Amino acid sequence: MSRLRRRAGLVAAGLAALLVLGGCRRPVESVRIAVALSPPTDIGAELAVREINAAGGVRGVPIELVGPSTLRHETPPIGPRELLELAQSFADDERVLAVIGHSDSRSTLSASAVYNQLGLPQVVTIATHPAITNIGEWTFRLCVSDAIQGPALARYAVTTWGKRKIAVIHVNDDYGRGLAARFGEEVERLGGRIVATMIHGEPLDADDQELIRGGLGRLSQGDPPDLIALFQRVNEATWSVRAVRELGLDSALLGADNLGRHRFLADEPELKEGMRISQFFLDDAEEARSFVRAYRDLTGETPDYGDAYAYDAVYLLREALERGGLSRARVRAHLERTSTEGRLLEGVAGSYILAPDHDARRPIHLVEVRDGVFRPLAVLPTAGVEPAP
Repeated sequence: MSRLRRRAGLVAAGLAALLVLGGCRRPVESVRIAVALSPPTDIGAELAVREINAAGGVRGVPIELVGPSTLRHETPPIGPRELLELAQSFADDERVLAVIGHSDSRSTLSASAVYNQLGLPQVVTIATHPAITNIGEWTFRLCVSDAIQGPALARYAVTTWGKRKIAVIHVNDDYGRGLAARFGEEVERLGGRIVATMIHGEPLDADDQELIRGGLGRLSQGDPPDLIALFQRVNEATWSVRAVRELGLDSALLGADNLGRHRFLADEPELKEGMRISQFFLDDAEEARSFVRAYRDLTGETPDYGDAYAYDAVYLLREALERGGLSRARVRAHLERTSTEGRLLEGVAGSYILAPDHDARRPIHLVEVRDGVFRPLAVLPTAGVEPAP
């Protein structure tokens, strides 16, 4: 074979690799990843894509983010019908090879049905509901399930912190109900007692506020709890902490992952002094420093765990595209292999493994609010699911 023919053959083979996408032979201008995250957590995905594209993309093809929040950083409230339409639009776009999201458990549970039925790989970043585990062969999750977080918080509260009488305030949605149930079951198993449970909608309306104030008032006049656990979102938890303080309760306060955000501290930080919160991302860890600097340079703010997990999700998908191939089936197959191998994965949010149930196994940190910042306090035992060193 002549040198010219041999060179032509190599060029043709290289072009063929770029032309094949989901069974269609055509030029590939970009590889699309859908982002179904509430702003500003999608900024983490943007940063990862900028770095990857600057380094040559995936197999020489740039990554393109698509989705309602990408680049605009504003997403109007979305109802159940619009959510399913959005998921369907991602699945219908053959150039979308994976989706990152959604931002909350309710949306994730609904959209996962579409992605698993139509064969679109999904990487969940911060939705923690236990029902997401094993929800389908196309769904993988980077955060820890509340089936792990809830009992871990309960063991810390009862066994390590010595709190026996515990009140719970939680939002009445998939996130709040699932976390409160797992937490309460473990508290009771360990010999503690849930002395009161206050449930509210989102956002808090006047009736919700009256219910919580009434419940806290009764607790303050009787035998106050040792601990009040808040399984809420930022605005509702800030209101609840203020109510606790105004009613003179000196109970310790415990929060879950949703409160491990810097904006939770921005509003009346003095009220939250001494509060302990589970934390999925330490922004001062060595592996996070370059990411944190880049995020601050872009936004002027410090990233939270949602930003870090979105960043890590893009890099996980880059590996799947590079090693697996430029098709949905090959991306899923690579993620499946990763979850069965138990291989240690590295990210800015720390080391983790994908377990055979498609959920991440990683340490849960506990932080304490001191002088208006989160200070690392402990690593919560999670029944031996931490990645091996």
